Amino acid sequence: MGVTTDRRRPLHVLLVEVPGNGAARIALEAAAASAGHVLATHPAESDVLLVCGTPGPEMRTVIDRVWDQMPYPKHRAALTSPDEIGTVFTTAQDSLTDRRAQRSAAREDGIDGRHLAEDGPDHEHPNDEHPDDTDESMHEHDMPMGGHDHMSMDHMSMSGPGGYPLADGADDRDGLEMDVLHRRLGPILPVWPAGVILDVTLTGDTITDASASVIDVDDHKRGEPQSGAASALDQAAQILAVAGWDAVAARTLRVRDLAVTGRRDQARERIRPLRRRIERSVMLRWSLRGLQVRPDIDVRTVLLTRLERADAALNGRQFEPEPATPVDEIPSLVKGRDIGSARLIIAALTVFPMPRADSADEVGTTRRHQHG
Repeated sequence: MGVTTDRRRPLHVLLVEVPGNGAARIALEAAAASAGHVLATHPAESDVLLVCGTPGPEMRTVIDRVWDQMPYPKHRAALTSPDEIGTVFTTAQDSLTDRRAQRSAAREDGIDGRHLAEDGPDHEHPNDEHPDDTDESMHEHDMPMGGHDHMSMDHMSMSGPGGYPLADGADDRDGLEMDVLHRRLGPILPVWPAGVILDVTLTGDTITDASASVIDVDDHKRGEPQSGAASALDQAAQILAVAGWDAVAARTLRVRDLAVTGRRDQARERIRPLRRRIERSVMLRWSLRGLQVRPDIDVRTVLLTRLERADAALNGRQFEPEPATPVDEIPSLVKGRDIGSARLIIAALTVFPMPRADSADEVGTTRRHQHG
């Protein structure tokens, strides 16, 4: 049958959250951690693509592009409720170990499936030794501060070496010419609000112009606001991860997973020392200083408030929900910042989607505002 029985190797799972499905994504991450699976950050290291929610037409296009970048053997599934998690990993394991079906699918895609021999090792990735063979648009997922266009690059000149755009030029304040680049962050990016697209113009390393939107904003179903302990801890971990505090971010996510899986007593025990460590960190205070998200509210204040909100939820106390930021306010918050600072600011936002002011061209496609 071409099926092996070795299921001891962990899955490498790439998660895509459709806007409004944060609860499913958090529950799936907790289940993956409990089962010993690995959460991947780009297609080259992934063998399972799990979509949380039902994507609209634009998100489906992006997901298809990500799927095409994943090496065989691979498996793809979608779930809309945490109740569906119970069988998703078992189904993925069965699919990955069915070498006959994997070889057939690879041949249909015009790919040589000889590395999928029936007696070959499970979860072997042909691109592991040569990750540069995959699309460059996902490579900077390894860098929390980076980002590339996962939707389209049709607004850029493709005349540069290898098809990548060359920078334009613009005068700086000192009279020297600075490089001007146009970049898109999102809609699929680690530690990034689900479905958010940020188009920026960079003069040197500074954002001089920006526009923001939420993909499929008129198509996706709005999810209920997530205001519990798990959501607050998840949001706090996002700031820590973008700030480069990976170990503390992972510790925060472990507390989140305890809350998700009903082990609230353990979560309560661990959140207090976690809060103290973060509050007392001079380095973290210094790295987040001056990054305003609202008048008199900076990123560090949002981080501490999220931890306070999680503590209150775990101990049954009342707390104020985090205010949402309309997506069209993001550009004013990131202009004048570098990409790293902009990502920290965005990680500190709860983004509220707004309908796009798009116009249709003569052939019925959507035309958006582009820079440059």
